[in-house]
Amino acid sequence: MPETPTPTIRQAQWPTDEAALEQIRRRVFIDEQGVPQTIEWDGRDAQALHVIAEHQEQAIGCGRLLEDGRIGRLAVLRDWRGQGLGRQLRSRLIELAQARGDLAVYLHAQAEAVDFYARAGFDARGEPFDEAGIAHLAMWRDLDYSRWNQPLLRIGYPRPANQVVLAQAHLATRELRILSPRLDPRLFDQEALSVAIRALVRRGRMSRVKILVRDIRALIDCGHSLLGLAHRLPTGIEMRCLKEHPGWDDDTLMIRDRDSVLALPAGEEEPAVYRPQDRARASSAVDRFEELWRNGETDPEFRALALEYSFQGPVCAGP
Repeated sequence: MPETPTPTIRQAQWPTDEAALEQIRRRVFIDEQGVPQTIEWDGRDAQALHVIAEHQEQAIGCGRLLEDGRIGRLAVLRDWRGQGLGRQLRSRLIELAQARGDLAVYLHAQAEAVDFYARAGFDARGEPFDEAGIAHLAMWRDLDYSRWNQPLLRIGYPRPANQVVLAQAHLATRELRILSPRLDPRLFDQEALSVAIRALVRRGRMSRVKILVRDIRALIDCGHSLLGLAHRLPTGIEMRCLKEHPGWDDDTLMIRDRDSVLALPAGEEEPAVYRPQDRARASSAVDRFEELWRNGETDPEFRALALEYSFQGPVCAGP
């Protein structure tokens, strides 16, 4: 006999999938749990992201993610419970939150579901409260981008941009190129970043890190951790200074190997963008970096003063 197809989970579209989503929620929340319709249909569905579980074109589970990061309306029909669908729906909603760069997700967990969310890294905050006649507890989970390898088209600063910087270093196999006027301490003066870069350059003789800045003096004065690392590992990390060039408007680039780029514009008008596994854009960024690199030089102030400083780790990070 042929095997029964397993359920699938996809992102739903409102209002295309509205009827199927409403049917699940009506059966679970209104009919089973007695949630008033005025609370269930709160007018926020059109602006939310939705996921739906289906089996042979029959909707059997759902959930939604609001604009503020709240996960809710997570429901599975009675006959399909206990098979991991709730966990899969929850994971898909978290992925959607990360794909748009959310810092955290939160939810109002029914008392009986607190352990279910705790196992997924959610922490309870505050005291239990009543919602629609059911005991609930607020739970939060911070999102981690330190190994994120999917596109982000609008990245918050300094977080999660600082975590995406870590992702670039953690996921690099051979090369890193960093272009930053002062090696922004909020992004680059992280002990975890120094550890990741140290591991990269010690991986093999072909591993290289190139760092191009405008202001070496600022790095020396604050004892920037990457400056100290470049001093200790000169064969793997090279740092140059480029004070003026018409092709550089003080934006920041971090290029991983030759296929991933993190770009932070100089001004605040445009958002930071992360494009991993995008060879075309990364190749263009590498060409631009190398043109600037050829015009840079090892700053004599760095050579003269770096030896006088004892680098004790990151001390110039911003608030």
